[in-house]
Amino acid sequence: MKDEAVTDKESNPLDYYNDVRPLLRHVRVMHRFFDEVVDEEPYRKFHPELYGAFMDILKQELAPHALTLALAITELEDAFPEIANALEES
Repeated sequence: MKDEAVTDKESNPLDYYNDVRPLLRHVRVMHRFFDEVVDEEPYRKFHPELYGAFMDILKQELAPHALTLALAITELEDAFPEIANALEES
């Protein structure tokens, strides 16, 4: 979905969340991968380079969806004030 179309949507937190769920799933998988890399001694020395490459890929992949991601977070915080309150307290 292109971000230009996001502004035409009715404000429904779950709509925005559903748009970004596939992106979040990829991020979770990569974090699981890096948990394994850090735990395995032979791969630990490659962690900084792998993590740098991962961050570069994330920037490229998530950049077109930045508005959708920001709206999803904002809408969820508005719908569930306890999320925003927990962030402010930490």
